[in-house]
Amino acid sequence: MNRFFLQIIIVFFTISLVQAQDKLPENRVDYHLSWNGESTLLEVDLVYHSDDKQNTVFTYGQPNAGGQPQIFKILGNIKVQKTDSLVIKPEERKVIVYHKRQGIKHLYFTIDGKLIVDAKRARPNEAFMPTIGKSFFYSMGYQLFMKIDDYKYNQIGVVWDNWPKEMRYFVSSNPEATPDMMQVIPSEHTCTNTFMLQMSNDLIVSKYVIKGIPNYLLTSKSDTTSKLPEKIIPLVKDFIPQVREFWHDYEAPFYVLSAIPLQNKIESTGTGMGFPNGFSFRYSGPLDVIKTHLIAHEVSHNWIGIQLKYQSQGMENNWFNEGFNDYIAVYNLVKTGFFDQKAFLNYMNDENLKPHYSSPIRTISGDSIEANFFKNSLYEKIPYQRGLIYAFYLDNQIRLASKGKKNIRDFLLALYIQNKKDKKKQITIDDFTKAIEPFLPSGRVAEEIKNNMLKGDLIDFNKVKLIDAFRITYSNDIPVLSLKENVDLKKIYN
Repeated sequence: MNRFFLQIIIVFFTISLVQAQDKLPENRVDYHLSWNGESTLLEVDLVYHSDDKQNTVFTYGQPNAGGQPQIFKILGNIKVQKTDSLVIKPEERKVIVYHKRQGIKHLYFTIDGKLIVDAKRARPNEAFMPTIGKSFFYSMGYQLFMKIDDYKYNQIGVVWDNWPKEMRYFVSSNPEATPDMMQVIPSEHTCTNTFMLQMSNDLIVSKYVIKGIPNYLLTSKSDTTSKLPEKIIPLVKDFIPQVREFWHDYEAPFYVLSAIPLQNKIESTGTGMGFPNGFSFRYSGPLDVIKTHLIAHEVSHNWIGIQLKYQSQGMENNWFNEGFNDYIAVYNLVKTGFFDQKAFLNYMNDENLKPHYSSPIRTISGDSIEANFFKNSLYEKIPYQRGLIYAFYLDNQIRLASKGKKNIRDFLLALYIQNKKDKKKQITIDDFTKAIEPFLPSGRVAEEIKNNMLKGDLIDFNKVKLIDAFRITYSNDIPVLSLKENVDLKKIYN
């Protein structure tokens, strides 16, 4: 009798499983994840629909994300169902599945997230690659999801089949979700890359509701010395609301600031990755001016770089996505009091004007940045510095032309509002110059972008007029920014 009932239960479970899989939309690929909380291996059951006798080509990993040319090597135990056959091309990072019949298919594989102990590459490795170990799971989407050549798959589902039930869990798409709740996101790279999963015994999730918007702060019990988890709270309560006010944007369902220590034991540093409605900050050491700026920069990316992104073939237009974003981060840091005059001038001079104008590659063209971005730190800094300096210049020109009535915020708001109205995913030079027309001659600005941002010509501040509060002199061909006496910087960036 017991054996009979057991057989019934097995049949019922099998039917239920088949019915659940039959509900999988043909345009969606589902990732069923399993992890035991101890191993470095994440087990993946990738489920998808296939037409009769069709092959499906999967490409794993993004070598350019954090400079990971050997990323395919963390993939293992690749298998398919008996009714299908498999070809693996490691040099192309491709997995090709040949189907003998149509229906629901399974591609099985593991991802090895073992920590790479490397002080020099700790930041890109831990920011862009999954880190999995005893009681710790952290991953952005960059090296988690497969790219499929068939564009009919425009959605991705993520759900956990097996996981350590006692561990705290967090997923960026829904802060209140549990592991067994299916998360569905668009399959576009922008969405899959910026998808974050965390699970850890040390994970702390704090919730602050500010102006009706839930703000989630993720920290770790493992940080017992730096005091960063407590000192970062004012940034959540004061800075993030100010950035929303800057953009007049109160529509977000929530915001997430994740601050988790790097697993590598290295000197004080930090790195960040943005995602929709939040960002992830990996760090070592206490909260200082540099980390405060980095957090502000990444918070600001929720607008410039995500909602307002300049179209690029490579990284040639990151002068806007990174540099303009950086200037607006500084703008709001001054306004909220996190940057005083000393911090402002140090950042403008020591982190931007001086290193940029003295850089041996200061005049490289924008289209040569991407190939060396993760190989040479000088290339990495060019779009940030070049764009911030131009944003500062443009802000001054708008203020002068409007006799102090307008500034760069008015221009960016106009660009942001128009982009939302047009429902564009990315902006172009035409969008930029159209939005600047009420403030400055668009033809002149277009030429400046062509010559100074893309070609790499330096702005000659000897020939540039700034507002009365600012003064630039040259020392050994390096522009040096200073403030006139009795200037209230917060009034300028109000």
